[in-house]
Amino acid sequence: PDDHLRIKIVKKGEAADQGVGYLDDGTMVVCENASGEVGKELDTLVTKVHQTSAGRIIFVKPSV
Repeated sequence: PDDHLRIKIVKKGEAADQGVGYLDDGTMVVCENASGEVGKELDTLVTKVHQTSAGRIIFVKPSV
């Protein structure tokens, strides 16, 4: 948490306001308030990292 990432949003997420991108290693990054940013690169701030059986999911929000 509190790390900065620059991520390209490649698709909309499951929730209405989410955008999804991926790190080079395939880790999924879910960005809040980014559903309208598909195709753009965003500077983001990590809010939470969740470990699943399939791997990590990183949750971020756009940096202001």
